Amino acid sequence: MTPKPKVVLDGHYNFEEAAALLGKDRRTIYRWRRLGYLPETKSRRYNGRGYILGKHILRAYEALC
Repeated sequence: MTPKPKVVLDGHYNFEEAAALLGKDRRTIYRWRRLGYLPETKSRRYNGRGYILGKHILRAYEALC
């Protein structure tokens, strides 16, 4: 099991960073997002790409334990 990720609760993490923090593959994170396990928030910044909040990463980690 991977150690508990050190994230900021309101921090914005892209899908690759979330995968690295949870010790999962990037495709797994995309699948979890599609199934609704990890809610995606659309960015209002320039690129419009989605992100995952740190509190949702911690919730996913707790569910894995």
